[in-house]
Amino acid sequence: MKVSTGKYTKYTIMKKDPALAPYLPETEMLTFESFSNSLDEFGAVIVKPTAGLRGIGVIQIRSIEGHIFEIHSKSTKTEIVGKVRAFNYLKENHLSRKKKYIVQQRIPLALIKGCPFDTRVMVQRKRNSSQWKVTGVLVKVAAKGFIATNYARGVMTLEEAIEHSTLTNKDTEKVLSELKEVALNTAIALQDLYPTRRRIGLDIGITDDGQIYIIEANLTPTISMFNLLKDKSMLEEIIKYRRG
Repeated sequence: MKVSTGKYTKYTIMKKDPALAPYLPETEMLTFESFSNSLDEFGAVIVKPTAGLRGIGVIQIRSIEGHIFEIHSKSTKTEIVGKVRAFNYLKENHLSRKKKYIVQQRIPLALIKGCPFDTRVMVQRKRNSSQWKVTGVLVKVAAKGFIATNYARGVMTLEEAIEHSTLTNKDTEKVLSELKEVALNTAIALQDLYPTRRRIGLDIGITDDGQIYIIEANLTPTISMFNLLKDKSMLEEIIKYRRG
């Protein structure tokens, strides 16, 4: 039987793991009830397709004043009065009837020059091996006015990003150590459900105070962004592991 690779399936598996649960933003399948409750609890949420790739279809909705809600898609912001109207506007203008969606607690990502960023952590294993290894880490910075880093202004090393970011703690080694631990634990948690997968790309967000959140675990991650770094050593390591 084919196993779902959707975001919510992976979320539910990771949520059961005590080592990963603290790193997961609250996530539910999208209904009006979950949309309404999540906005009440968090003030801002992210809606995205369960089977979406590369950040396509990611939308932010936040309460900005009373019953006014801002819908932020790509670089466009629209204000709607009333939660029911906001949900209906979302369905009519941004959601496909052929797709299922999740609603997720919005993570207040740390910024670089006013733009949010997240980290891509590559975890791989060789053929016939259960030993996972972190083979690459980089930072993606969203383009100005965008919420999703797939519309990236650029990529950089973690060291460069932390130096220029709004993070209050600039201890790169501490951040890197925690990123690696979370990524490896994620791979271990998912390997039983997806035993043939040898490459997982984690998108991990970091808040100003250094809290880490797993935004998404990609089972078919692209490696081309690592070619944008001046130092090609991580790309070479990724390719070596991909060849097995």
